[in-house]
Amino acid sequence: MRMILNIEPKPQTRPRFSKFGTYEDPKMKAWRRQCSQLIEQEYDGQFFDGPIMVDVTFYMKAPLSVSKKPTPKARAKTWDAFKEFMSETLWHIRIPDIDNLVKSLFDSISKAGYNKVDKKGIVWTDDSIVCALIARKKYSPNPRIELEIKELE
Repeated sequence: MRMILNIEPKPQTRPRFSKFGTYEDPKMKAWRRQCSQLIEQEYDGQFFDGPIMVDVTFYMKAPLSVSKKPTPKARAKTWDAFKEFMSETLWHIRIPDIDNLVKSLFDSISKAGYNKVDKKGIVWTDDSIVCALIARKKYSPNPRIELEIKELE
């Protein structure tokens, strides 16, 4: 099952602590809710409850130094980076860490269409069934998340 989520990837945040207890960053909660809603709208595949493989690419927003079109007098290296950015082949080697991006996505998938009675969502029972994972992060003029879920034998 292939899916494209037109949402800018966000990393999982750490829980916050106060004298009243722990709480989650409200911006992260809002992002996960929005991502879950997109999954509910886009997903039309099977329900997974056995071992699966997930192949995911996070297309990240680029800084101006990469995304701004270079001047005609710019160095060849600058032009090469811009061309890679436009063709979505330029690797994202800065923060956030890829594992935090995966955590926020998997939490959103688990909560998409979650039914309190059955205690499962519309995609899988829980992200613990992910037994194989391929994850990438690249720069793109169009930030989004592309993923493919396959059943393992």
